[in-house]
Amino acid sequence: MTPKQMKLLRLYEGLTQKEFAEKVDLALSTVAKVEAGFVDVSDVTRSRVLRVYDLQDAGYLAFCERMGAR
Repeated sequence: MTPKQMKLLRLYEGLTQKEFAEKVDLALSTVAKVEAGFVDVSDVTRSRVLRVYDLQDAGYLAFCERMGAR
């Protein structure tokens, strides 16, 4: 998962960074830093996002393909 993909998922859901952070149990600062490109998406962050949105790796990749975010 890239920062762009994480942001795209958040925007697709119509959430603010704060709402997204709360939904996936992350610090707001983590979401902001990832989206700004200051840090990479960690394995923990990726796992939380995929779990909350009930996406398996294949499903997530298909979502990204549909949304044009590789």
